[in-house]
Amino acid sequence: MKDIILLFTFPLLMFVPLQNVETVVQEASGFFFGFMPEWLDTLLSMTAIIVVPVVVVVVFVAMGGKTFRLIWYIISLQPLRRWLTRRKLQEQLEYYRDMPAGGDLKIANAVMNALSSSPIADYQGLFGALILRLIEKGALVLENKATIYGSEPHLVLSIGKRPQTRENELEMEFLSMLVSASGNDGILQPRELQQYLRNSKKKPSFFQSLETLSKEEKNIASDPDTARQVLGLRKFLLEFTLIGIRDIKEMPLWKEYLIYATLFGIADQVSRNFGEVYSDYFNANKLALTELNIVGNNALVNYTNAVASGMK
Repeated sequence: MKDIILLFTFPLLMFVPLQNVETVVQEASGFFFGFMPEWLDTLLSMTAIIVVPVVVVVVFVAMGGKTFRLIWYIISLQPLRRWLTRRKLQEQLEYYRDMPAGGDLKIANAVMNALSSSPIADYQGLFGALILRLIEKGALVLENKATIYGSEPHLVLSIGKRPQTRENELEMEFLSMLVSASGNDGILQPRELQQYLRNSKKKPSFFQSLETLSKEEKNIASDPDTARQVLGLRKFLLEFTLIGIRDIKEMPLWKEYLIYATLFGIADQVSRNFGEVYSDYFNANKLALTELNIVGNNALVNYTNAVASGMK
C-alpha cells in the first residue's frame, strides 16, 4: 500500500513550486508561532524550503529501491518502448532451431527480461533451466529418496560426474552453491536449500553473477540478432506441432529445447507436444521418457522457489 501511495504522491511533491511550499510554511508558522520574532519565522521558512525536498527524497529512498525502479520505469516510458521493440522484432519473425547466443542461458534470460512488460527481472525460469542443464550434463540426478515425510523426489549430486570444465561460469557457481547446501550426504532437499540460503551470512557469488552482465554479455544481449534468435526459438517451440515437423533431425536437440522451454516458462506445453509428436521414440526409450517428464515434476518448481528465496 505504501508503494502505491508513494507512486502517486511523489511526482506531485517533486513538482510543487517552491514558492507554494514557502507560502504553506509561512501560514503555518504564523498560525502556530505568531508570537515568534520575525527573524526566527523567516529562518524557519527558509529551512523548510530546503528541508522538505530533502526529507521527501530520503523517505523515498528509505522505502526501497524497488519503488524507485518502478516509478522510473513508468516515467521513462519503458512499457511503451519495450512494446514497440517487441512489435518490431516480431515482424516477419522466423523460426530459430539452434541455441541462441551459443547456448548461454544467462544472455537469453537477459533478452527476455529486456523485452518483458514487467519492470522486475524474472529469474525463476533460469533457475529451472540451470538445474536441467546440470542434469543433462550428469552433475545432478533427480530421483526418489525415502524420508520421514515419505518418498520425495530430491536432487542427488553426482560428484563423480561433475563437469570439470569451466566453460560456463554461471553454471559452475550455481553447482557450487548446490554442493555447499547439500551437506555431506550429497542429497539436496528444497527445504535444505532454502534454509542454507536463509542462514548464509554472505550471499553466494552466484546471485551477483546472475544479476551482473559483463560488457561482452551486454553487447550480445543488446544485439537485435540475438533477440530475434531468442524470440524465434520461443516461437518455434510453441508452434512446431503446427508446422508439420516430424523430422527426427530435431531429436538430438530435444533436451536443449526442454531447457529453453523451461527458461521461457512454456515447459509443460512443449514437453506434452514432444511426447505427442515423437511418441514412438519416447515409448521405446524409457530413460528419455523419464527425462522428458522431469519438466512437469513439481519437485523442479520446489527447487526453483527455494533458489528464488535467496534473492529476497
